[in-house]
Amino acid sequence: MKQHILYSCMALLLGSAVLTSCKKDNYPAPDASIQGRLTDIKTNEAVPVQAFNGAVLRYYQVGYSSSNPNPINTAVHPDGSYNNNLLFTGRYRIVAEGPFYYKDTVVVDIAANTQKDIPVTPFLKVTAAASNVTNNSVTVKYSVKHNDNTQKISRLAAIIGPTEGIDVNSYTLNDIQDVQNVPDETVEATVYEKTFTGLKTGTVYYIRAAARIGGADNPAGYFNYTPVIKITTSK
Repeated sequence: MKQHILYSCMALLLGSAVLTSCKKDNYPAPDASIQGRLTDIKTNEAVPVQAFNGAVLRYYQVGYSSSNPNPINTAVHPDGSYNNNLLFTGRYRIVAEGPFYYKDTVVVDIAANTQKDIPVTPFLKVTAAASNVTNNSVTVKYSVKHNDNTQKISRLAAIIGPTEGIDVNSYTLNDIQDVQNVPDETVEATVYEKTFTGLKTGTVYYIRAAARIGGADNPAGYFNYTPVIKITTSK
């Protein structure tokens, strides 16, 4: 009988401890979200970026007590869009890092479902077009222009691959131009052309062009990109 009472008491104590532990860990869940695009401050067009490590948004909650708070980070999608649904309602300073000049004074009140485009000034404006699509080839023409900066254009690229996530690190074929020693006036005046051959018939491919500047404004070596171009080779 004494043993039964002892076991009963131990069970009650254990249950109480579990309930207490659950109560302490029962913090409120994130209740706010934000979504939008990185947009060119001049044209309001979305700013495409690299699929991985192409751009990031860092959120700092205003009024947070820590003198050196860690930011909440959100990766930007290749098409320039972003979303984060794991935030708490509040005011945040948002810092954008990527292939553009940015100001860290964008302050947003984030609540249940907030929409906010983040304006930035891309380092470069890259354009591309695909033509002459055959059963095993495609021709890509691409060009690049400065965008409110004078730092040297150092590299250009045209890339093609089987997935939308193509970039200078992930592709099937590429055309990379080292233009570090070519005057920028010449680079900007040139339309570069590459015909990719050896493609599979009746197959979907994705194409992008990219460029980057060197110098102190771009220590991470970010590339500016075109939107993804989708083609299908003929059968």
